[in-house]
Order: sequence, then structure tokens, then C-alpha cells
Amino acid sequence: MVHAAPAPAAAPPPARAMAKMASMETAPAAFDVAAAGGGQGRAAAADQRFLAISHRMQVEAPAADLADLWAAVKSRCEALDCYVETSDLRRETPQSSAEAFLTMRVAPRDFGPLTDALGAGARVLNHQTTTEDKSFEVVDVEAQIKNRSEYRDSLRALLLEKNVKRTLQDLMAIRDMLSQVQAEIDAASSHRALLERDTAKQLVQMRFQPTRAMVSSGSYSPWQQTWQRSWDGLTRSVQALILTTAQWLPWLLALALVVLLPLRMLIKRWLRRSTARAPIEPKPASQDSQG
Repeated sequence: MVHAAPAPAAAPPPARAMAKMASMETAPAAFDVAAAGGGQGRAAAADQRFLAISHRMQVEAPAADLADLWAAVKSRCEALDCYVETSDLRRETPQSSAEAFLTMRVAPRDFGPLTDALGAGARVLNHQTTTEDKSFEVVDVEAQIKNRSEYRDSLRALLLEKNVKRTLQDLMAIRDMLSQVQAEIDAASSHRALLERDTAKQLVQMRFQPTRAMVSSGSYSPWQQTWQRSWDGLTRSVQALILTTAQWLPWLLALALVVLLPLRMLIKRWLRRSTARAPIEPKPASQDSQG
């Protein structure tokens, strides 16, 4: 009686095949989670909205109080749930007026107390508010982080299996895939942190400028304005003429040296040749010689 030889044990699949099998096993579940989570996440996004709100304000104050007002708003921000991203103060000089800038991130509930620091001495000339809804973007990033984290855990489980023999090449392939997935998770987490910064706190940009004094020009006089415009036009023309002359003067001097000097030498040579070719007339005899 002949007994059939037992079939040889199947060789363990290569690492890329195992990674593909793991992705195939994980991908449907991840897709189901994304589909279910996407529907639930979008429903949750409708209930909880993530808004990126920014304020751009132009503030006018007396020139003497501009630096103190800038420092007061900066100190109020530091006392609230707020932080200063950039600040700039330019004091008044003979050539330029004073000016200041502040860029801050403030919690929505503290925006009112922050603007109260402007006081009654300042006047808001322009206040522009923009709102960008990033709810769906937040939900998508969170779903991506969740799905890739589950895929990472499945790859780690493959490495921890002790009853399956794998070659060094298989282990390295799984580790490479694990590193790639972890890099994707880190990138998505960084994106989520940026979204958290944009939606948790509002961006406030303030530009401080001194109050402009209104100068009265008196009664309206058409002839005075005509003469003033004529004088301004004449002044601009003279300035343009002076600038043009200053620009062309070095080139004119160089042209004179290059052209006039050789021309002068040619004229002198021509005069010499003309003198040499002229006939010499005989001198008339004097009376002494005739006697």
C-alpha cells in the first residue's frame, strides 16, 4: 500500500505580499470607517463649525499717544487668552511720521476686551472681518489620521507575530512601509495643528497711525491756484533739466575729448600744408639799391 507523500508546507509569503494583504484587509475597514465617519463627521461638522476668523483694523490716534496706545493693546493681549505674533513700532522722525503694527491671536471670547484697550482717544477708521469655514477640512484630516493610525497598528501587529517565520528582507519591507505610514500620520497631525491654530483663536491685525490735521486753505481763488500750478510746473521742468544735464555732462566731456582733440589736430595739419603750398612773392627792391 503506497501512501501519498504529505504536501510540502507553504513558504511564507514575501513582505510586499504581506503588506499588500494587510492593506487589503485594512483598506476596506478604513473605507468603511471613512464612509461612516465621513457621514457622521460631516453631520458633526454641521453641528460644530470650525471657523477661521480674521480682523484687520486701522486705528487713528494722536501722534503723542500712539506709542502708549500700542503698548497698552500689547499688554492687554498678554493678560488675556491671547498672544502676539508680530509687533512693530516706528517713532516719529523729521522724515516720516510715527506708525505701529500688531498681529495677535486671541480667543473669540476675549476679542471684545482686547478692543476695549483702545480707549476713547483712538478712532477705528477701518475694520475688515473675514470668515473661512474649515469644518469639512478638519473632519477629513481627523479621519485620515484615524485610518492611517489603524493601518500603522496592523503593520506593527505583523512585526510582533512570532509563529510566522520571515526573512530579513520581509522585515525590512514591513518596517519601510511602517515608516512611510508614520510619516503620513505626522504630516496630517501637523496639518491638524495648523487648523487648530486658525480656528481656535482669531487673527487680529492692527495698524496704528497718527491723526492727520486738516489744514484750511482759506477762500477759493482760481487765479491763485493757476499761478501755484504754473510755478509747480516750472519747478518740475527746471528740476528735470538739471537732472538731465547732470546725467549727460560726463558723456559730453568724454565726447569732447574723443572728437574735438583729433579734429583740432587735423585742422592744424591742414593749415600747415596750405601754408607750405602757397607761392612766395619776391620782395620789391629798395630805393638805396637803385641809386
